[in-house]
Amino acid sequence: MKKIILCLAFGALSLYSLATPRVFLNYYVFYNLEHEPYVETALQFASGSLKFKSDSLGALHAELEITQIFKQGKEIVVADKYQVLSPPMTDSVVDDFFDLKRFKLAPGVYDFELIVKDVIGNTTVSGAYTITVEPFLEDLVQLSDFEFIQNVSKSAEVDNFTKNGYQLIPYFSDYFPPDYSKLVYYLECYNADKVILSGNKLAATFQLQDNATGEYLEPFFQYKKLKAEGIIPIINVLPIDDLKSGTYNLVVDIIDQNNDTLVHKIVPFKRRNDLIIEPKIVDVHDIDRAFEKEMRTDSIKYFLASLAPIAPQHETEKILKMIDGNDTTYMKQYFFSFWKETNPINPLRGWQDYKMQVYYAERLFGTQIKRGFQTDRGRIHLQYGAPNYVTDQPTGTSAYPYQIWHYYRIGQRSNVRFVFYNPDLVTNDFPLIHSDLPGEVQNQNWQQEILKRNNSLENFNQSIRGNSGIFFEN
Repeated sequence: MKKIILCLAFGALSLYSLATPRVFLNYYVFYNLEHEPYVETALQFASGSLKFKSDSLGALHAELEITQIFKQGKEIVVADKYQVLSPPMTDSVVDDFFDLKRFKLAPGVYDFELIVKDVIGNTTVSGAYTITVEPFLEDLVQLSDFEFIQNVSKSAEVDNFTKNGYQLIPYFSDYFPPDYSKLVYYLECYNADKVILSGNKLAATFQLQDNATGEYLEPFFQYKKLKAEGIIPIINVLPIDDLKSGTYNLVVDIIDQNNDTLVHKIVPFKRRNDLIIEPKIVDVHDIDRAFEKEMRTDSIKYFLASLAPIAPQHETEKILKMIDGNDTTYMKQYFFSFWKETNPINPLRGWQDYKMQVYYAERLFGTQIKRGFQTDRGRIHLQYGAPNYVTDQPTGTSAYPYQIWHYYRIGQRSNVRFVFYNPDLVTNDFPLIHSDLPGEVQNQNWQQEILKRNNSLENFNQSIRGNSGIFFEN
């Protein structure tokens, strides 16, 4: 996988600007049986950034015009312009959708341009990148580019997303949040039948390595037997439920019958696993001195409590018990240990970045009786980050003040929304009344609750046609 990081989009090229389509691009170089290279371009479209319209059956569709151009100097080598229609959507919650193209290209360096137009919204986004296609090495075993997969399933259909009887949907990141329990990846091994006798056995090993220390993690080792052929497709699944937060390398080796390594590949990735953060408490003398200066005794309880939005439930209970006590030395040990587990490479930077967001939540969402991180808006902001868009309705005669926060993507889900409202009309506390994110509060009657301010149930059906429903659906 070739990757450039733009706009904090891990592992994929992100084309994004305000009020334009949001598109993620990955590209990979593979080779066919004749050893000719080809480039796969995979696109993911963030549905929340697109305009939709209804067809004759009432289903919603987005329509895109895609242009992909490969140039060398002023010469256009390959150009492709085509339309992409989204899958039909029947309600306002819409998942992202994908496109994949293959281009046969000779070895060399190409200027690549991608243009994506939202036909219905009449907005366009574009990007230009350099793509290098390496020549095939005739006398060596070699591996293709490495492709993380977000969904794999057996398929009898033949299309651009199927290989060797499987449909493979690319994963457009090298960052794996807590809701990912496994690494799924695809790559190809070439030329094994030329380097060793065709049909002879060889093997692939897969190991995880700590990126900072170089130490291999023994529980994360896999071994797969292979048969020497011209092209060997490899699909593998590595469980990472128990892999703590950090930066790692996935190390792939192809070895022969003599246990000699024929080819070696390292693929870095990032893991966040709040579900198993259980800090190993360091000795007080082992606390980093620069970090210690950030932990004043008079504020340690406050900052410990601020971890609640990002700590797992069992750790939150432990934190509350500590705060009830007076052992500030142990609190500091725990606090440093938490951030060392969360960000092993630079725990101080991890804490400083989070502290900025804690202060932000305090300033915007705090009330006279609640800290910013204790409010629902503060908790959502710290847990999921800032929303991509906020609809704010502070006043109105028929509805309580409310806000709708819209996220283009959280984890594996896109187009996620949270609805907060202020039923007491006095404080700055806006409780969460509804979200379409699994695990959060869900109340299908949220519009009715918001409109209870001055509306009877009899006229609710008319009132519900008002702005709150429109804002939520659009």
